[in-house]
Amino acid sequence: MATTPDSEHFFRRVLRATLPLLAWIGWFAFSYGLAAAQCTPVGLRPGGPDRLLIGGAGLAAFCACALLAWRACRILRRRGRSAGLLDRAAFLSALLSLVAIAWGAIPLFMVTGCF
Repeated sequence: MATTPDSEHFFRRVLRATLPLLAWIGWFAFSYGLAAAQCTPVGLRPGGPDRLLIGGAGLAAFCACALLAWRACRILRRRGRSAGLLDRAAFLSALLSLVAIAWGAIPLFMVTGCF
């Protein structure tokens, strides 16, 4: 059975469209997991969760998604009307991830301690 170039690169192409969402999921799980761990009675940290660590991880995830959005935008501009669904999905998932990371970081500025 011969493989075509499309089938050989299937997972790489799907990963290109879902990588921004994976970056958001990774940051979300890390930040809320760390906050939960630092607010348990055993790991109770004075002043609440480590905002600097969570904010730094959020900034790294935001920058990664911004880079992926920029790359997807360049691909869309280069291909124009011939851009496929995967190209559009990569761009839209990067934008969605940017909004999700920004929205998920709002509690960093509002929460002052563990409840």
